[in-house]
Amino acid sequence: MLVRAVDVHPGQHVLDVGAGSGNAALSAARRGASVIATDLVASSLETATRRAASEGLDLQVETADAQDLPFDTDTFDVVMSTFGAMYAPNHARTADELIRVCRPGGRIGLASWTPGGLVGRLQGMMAKAMAQPPKAGPKPGGGGPPTLWGTEEHCRELFGDRVKLTSAVRIHEYCAATAEAQVQLLLDHLPPWHTAFKALTPEKQEEISAAAIAEFERANRAQDGTNVAEAEYLEVIATVV
Repeated sequence: MLVRAVDVHPGQHVLDVGAGSGNAALSAARRGASVIATDLVASSLETATRRAASEGLDLQVETADAQDLPFDTDTFDVVMSTFGAMYAPNHARTADELIRVCRPGGRIGLASWTPGGLVGRLQGMMAKAMAQPPKAGPKPGGGGPPTLWGTEEHCRELFGDRVKLTSAVRIHEYCAATAEAQVQLLLDHLPPWHTAFKALTPEKQEEISAAAIAEFERANRAQDGTNVAEAEYLEVIATVV
């Protein structure tokens, strides 16, 4: 898990960018850190707040854009993002902000889906269905497909010599009774997929559902009729110099 990899300690000041409903932020709080969770979606942060309260954890939340973080320079010991900051449109500006708010000697931890992994393929498939095929490389102005963050080369280009960076490919597992059940779960409860799916024609919806089911079956490692699909992501740990 990213919180362990980035080595969160008790008493440290931690920022979770694009925190969603708070999975990583809560893990950091359980380790005794003072944590602020940010996200563009206020309702997700409300869920994180309720979860923290149910466990008696110290968690602050603030609605914020990863490209314009409302914190002073050199504020945090650890800045992290689990499948969050990668979706900000301007990659270069986001990287600059992650570094700016992290103190010298502090650590930045990122988990980002790889272009060729399960989620990267699913996202490319949805973009194609919406007539917005992702381009392979960065766009002018610091943008590009979110899964570029899932390549070490792109991260090194964004951060440059401002950090000492290491990376490793990790595996997340999606578990469901069947591939069909897993796809339905995504369509019902994952906001980006739910919103994008509703915008498609019925024919496209049927096509995308079938294609997504095939991808989950392709990634399945279970041998008992259930679906345990392996999704690859890149874990980056960057120490600010």
